[in-house]
Amino acid sequence: MKRIWILNILLPLLTLWSCTDDWTFSTDSSYVLGFSTDTVRFDTVFTGAVSASAEFRIYNPNEVGLKFDALMGGGTASPFRMNLDGEGGAVITGLEIPAGDSLFCFVSVNITPDDRTGVFNAFDSIRFVLESGVVQWVSLSAHGQNAVRLKGRRIEADETLTSNLPYIIYDSLYVADGATLTLSPGTRLYFHKGARLDVAGRLIAQGSRDSVILMRGDRLDEMLPEIPYDVLAGQWGGIRLRSQSYGNLLEWCDIHGGDWGILADSADADQLKLSVVSSIIHNVDGNGIEATGCRIEVANSQITNAGVTCVDITGGWSEFTFCTIAGFSIWNIGSQAVLLTDCRDGYAVPFLGAQFRNCIITGRHETELVTLFADSIKKTAPYSVSNSLLMVRDTTDARYHDVVFEDRESDMFGPYNFTDRSYQGYRSVFTLDSLSRARGIADTLSAVWPIDLAGVPRPPLGADAGCFQYQP
Repeated sequence: MKRIWILNILLPLLTLWSCTDDWTFSTDSSYVLGFSTDTVRFDTVFTGAVSASAEFRIYNPNEVGLKFDALMGGGTASPFRMNLDGEGGAVITGLEIPAGDSLFCFVSVNITPDDRTGVFNAFDSIRFVLESGVVQWVSLSAHGQNAVRLKGRRIEADETLTSNLPYIIYDSLYVADGATLTLSPGTRLYFHKGARLDVAGRLIAQGSRDSVILMRGDRLDEMLPEIPYDVLAGQWGGIRLRSQSYGNLLEWCDIHGGDWGILADSADADQLKLSVVSSIIHNVDGNGIEATGCRIEVANSQITNAGVTCVDITGGWSEFTFCTIAGFSIWNIGSQAVLLTDCRDGYAVPFLGAQFRNCIITGRHETELVTLFADSIKKTAPYSVSNSLLMVRDTTDARYHDVVFEDRESDMFGPYNFTDRSYQGYRSVFTLDSLSRARGIADTLSAVWPIDLAGVPRPPLGADAGCFQYQP
């Protein structure tokens, strides 16, 4: 009985001792901190804007607690800022980590604008000074990029944007009726969430193979490690061409990550509204190209991974040559690669014709070219597909000429036509696999388009369908 009474007294004391032991702090220099990384790196950060926070973890792997101070190497003049245990500043004192515990350090960077045009570097480090006098470091590095900020900008007269500095677009960029916006080769437009390029006048975006014009969202950080926002759809609006807009040209452009790609409003189909040449429209939430009652021409281009339809044509006249039109978005299944119809929102739109030559039209569905026409023209609607690789269930349509049909029962269909089947980096690559059935099926139009989207020459005879010629 006495033994039980003694244990009843000692057990709470032992428990108290074991709890308070974690809060024993040592000044022995043999005890040091551990870190989840020795360097925190930021990708390119636009000057004058606070970056998203990066984080790393500070560990105490010892059996005793440690006290320390954290000091930013550059002091208050540093472009970097830290926050530890809910406290921010260039100097944070009196920090404690019990034995076996850890805490997070959050770091951001705000680089002051200057007159440099290229990307430049910023460096600093956080010093961790332990109560024992031991000093440890975590390095910080960032790439800065000056940019021109356009907020609610209206282009009322002819204007040219150049490649000297990137542009960050807030509240959309509007091109008024009668005005022409010209984008020089290499121009980079970064659109804030919801912002778009709204064209009532004319857009001439004429890049080159070595100086592509870029249109994308303005987030340069990552949603998750190794998943940057740049590979996600829905990061900005897209391009809208108003009804009164004609003669628009997009050549050697990379347009990706939007709510949509290009919306071409209803217009006079006797005038060319849009020409897309040697360009990429990729990874958008809605339609890649949506055209209503207008005339468009698309050549040597990639329209891929739309959340709805890659190419949505209602009425008018459209022509696609050496195009890769494919839907393999990893975020949603989408509708189909191509939709042809003569009705939009309940209104009939005269369908004058659509032509696909030397194209790849494929995706996850059994049929990737869908037509929705009024009964009166269903059998005679003037569209055709020739010298192309096509995923459809009905292969008997007389409007298909010299077409190779995808065989879902084979080992080579859909994504297997392309070199990247794993969607590594969340950005599909649509260069051709050596066994793709799109190889060697194009007609003689390769004389008109002798160079593919990657700059690879096409042979005069037996070129590959799609925007990429196979390259070993």
